[in-house]
Amino acid sequence: MLWLAAVGDPSTGKSAALAPIGRLLDVIEQERRLGDEERRVAHDEKGKASGEGSRPAAPFVPSQVVAADADADAVALADIVAGNPRGLLLWRDESAALIGGGEDEGDGHRAAWRAAWNAHAISVARPRQPARSLRHFPLSILSTSRPEPLKEQLCAGDDGLAARFLFAWPGPQPYRALEIVERSRDAEILQRLRALSRLARSPDDPCVIEVDARGRAALDGVLGKLHVERQKAEGPEATWLGLSRSQIVRLTGTLELLGSIDGKVSRPGTIGAEQVEAAAALWRDYYWPHARAVFDSAELSDYAKRVRRVARWLVDKRPTTTVSREDIRRRALSMSATAEETESVLQRLHYLGYVQPDLAYRDKPGRPTSHWQVNPALTETANPVA
Repeated sequence: MLWLAAVGDPSTGKSAALAPIGRLLDVIEQERRLGDEERRVAHDEKGKASGEGSRPAAPFVPSQVVAADADADAVALADIVAGNPRGLLLWRDESAALIGGGEDEGDGHRAAWRAAWNAHAISVARPRQPARSLRHFPLSILSTSRPEPLKEQLCAGDDGLAARFLFAWPGPQPYRALEIVERSRDAEILQRLRALSRLARSPDDPCVIEVDARGRAALDGVLGKLHVERQKAEGPEATWLGLSRSQIVRLTGTLELLGSIDGKVSRPGTIGAEQVEAAAALWRDYYWPHARAVFDSAELSDYAKRVRRVARWLVDKRPTTTVSREDIRRRALSMSATAEETESVLQRLHYLGYVQPDLAYRDKPGRPTSHWQVNPALTETANPVA
């Protein structure tokens, strides 16, 4: 299971970027429905054999790959997954909440969302009907969200579910001339999706991908470093880092599946060090900075938290003797602060003894410098306090 969220302002291309894969998944869904009539007959016969007469105990559920519903709740999704035990992709485009129905959802539904991330068992209450119970509730999510609603949800303290997402917040992109737009690879991607669809089985009979000895050693190294980072973090980012142990393993399996499928029904091999390192690099260099930007937009509105984050970064990264304000803004604060806010943070760190202005980079007397000298004593500091 993977939960993915594309974050961006309106009209920045989020939905347009995801539309091609949505069309291909619709093709896969239509192809899977070609066998629905046979499944329907078997379902009805099973109902008759169970003593329910001419009516089955539960209605037949057609094959479904994607549920495109921005406001779908756990009950409706459980009914669909009951007939599609291999799992479901929930497609949420510009939903009011990142996941779920927001504050109106009860604890039972929120527990169902958490279970879905791990394909665990659930039991959800239904109005005027028996509770829906499933041994497995496998649900992946592909969501788009604007920054402001996402910030409101995070500021409300709702980081438990948000921390299960891998975020992409690339910001405004440069214009690409029509003459350099790449040719569509829809046919190739569709072949791979078909192969994956045929390869997938059921929760009771899964496709198992093993990790070899080299892969386990590499994974130990990656998770050990992640454990150290988790101890340094706080707030929603700390929760996200804790859950990233599972995310890295899931990305590793995903990369192995994609690498082993070339349009034919081939079996994935074992996961080795190469796949683990590739997944860790993807998580570390892409998803982690984007997640920081998302959480910073909500949590680091507090001036003191910005100061603390930069102090930790200076101690952890041990940059060269001089850093620029833009380095701090990009690398330590993940672009979550303006230039003026970053300047204010550096002024505070100057007072605390972490940095001092490098006057060699000052444009003219009386103007603030663009670079700051780092206190060499920070190499001996273990626990910065801002």
